[in-house]
Amino acid sequence: MPALYLATGREAGDELSSTYEGRHLTLEESYLIHPYHATDALVDKGDPVLFGVGSGWMNGVGVALKSAAAATDLISIDTEGIWFLNVLGCVSDGTLNGAAWALHAGDPVYICKTAGQVNTLSGQDDPHEWVPFGYLLGDVDASLTAATLVAVKVHWSPNILDTINVGSLTLVGQVPTSHNHDIDIAGMRAAAGGDVQESYGREYAWLKAFIGLKAPLNVDEDMSGIYVRLEDSQHSTGGDLYAGRFQTHANHAAAVWTRLYGLYVAISNEVSGTITESFGISVNMGGGGCQPAMQSIFQCMGDGSLGQKQAWFQTEIGRGAGLKAEVTGIAAKTHEIPIYIDGTLYAIPVIPWV
Repeated sequence: MPALYLATGREAGDELSSTYEGRHLTLEESYLIHPYHATDALVDKGDPVLFGVGSGWMNGVGVALKSAAAATDLISIDTEGIWFLNVLGCVSDGTLNGAAWALHAGDPVYICKTAGQVNTLSGQDDPHEWVPFGYLLGDVDASLTAATLVAVKVHWSPNILDTINVGSLTLVGQVPTSHNHDIDIAGMRAAAGGDVQESYGREYAWLKAFIGLKAPLNVDEDMSGIYVRLEDSQHSTGGDLYAGRFQTHANHAAAVWTRLYGLYVAISNEVSGTITESFGISVNMGGGGCQPAMQSIFQCMGDGSLGQKQAWFQTEIGRGAGLKAEVTGIAAKTHEIPIYIDGTLYAIPVIPWV
């Protein structure tokens, strides 16, 4: 993509534009994503526009200040201001499977990356399809087909949802795809304050959030600290799917840690009341797909040196049952727990408690 603002003949410090602090940009019509028009498929004055997708530009947004007669026309764009624009609602979980969701003043508005859409503004926020466009100054109906005319504060800002994946590495030469974070514990420790969590003292986190309810939950309503849904409709030839993956890597021979967790889960319920169920971890496996070669609630694979105590399962009993199972007999089969040892199937018998 050719540079639209050439530096030929310029020097460092030369001012290109001072009008409204440079909020007006001029771009060729062919670089713009805008609502579809059947008459000529070109941008019209007043259209919300997106530029820079798939190029070296950032994902810039604005409103066209003139109509185009050809794809080579130069179009002035206002990247700020308050405009009356057509905006669609959204769905509760960001996908078409969710419930219809209305929008209200102050909610963010996003513009679609896909060209040829009749309505390009919505409350949808999937970063693969939508880019931040601005903020609502009125209410929008929940419909995903019938847009609401509403005032929008346009504001060009980077899509932070595209930068959540920080610190990842490629497999070729371990070249960082984005910047890793080295946490300066000493500097944080010296700073005033500090987060105290339960009785564990100071806490340092790369990503941390606190979520509190402003109103009680209703029946069949859920609240999630982290909610991840993977949906695969492709004909894959292999590979792995993880809804969540955590890895703790310790690499220092002289280091001493009190604890090391791949995953740590804690539940704290400080008031008396009635709770139907309470789980540290709840696993539900279902679906009508193909039968996998192996299906397990838990898979434990260990390597490295044996410790003084090493087990695939450990429980410390304060009160109640350490391990409990309720088994319903099937015909005359003996109750037993199957276990493979060096490839040979054995069984641990289960007998009535006396």
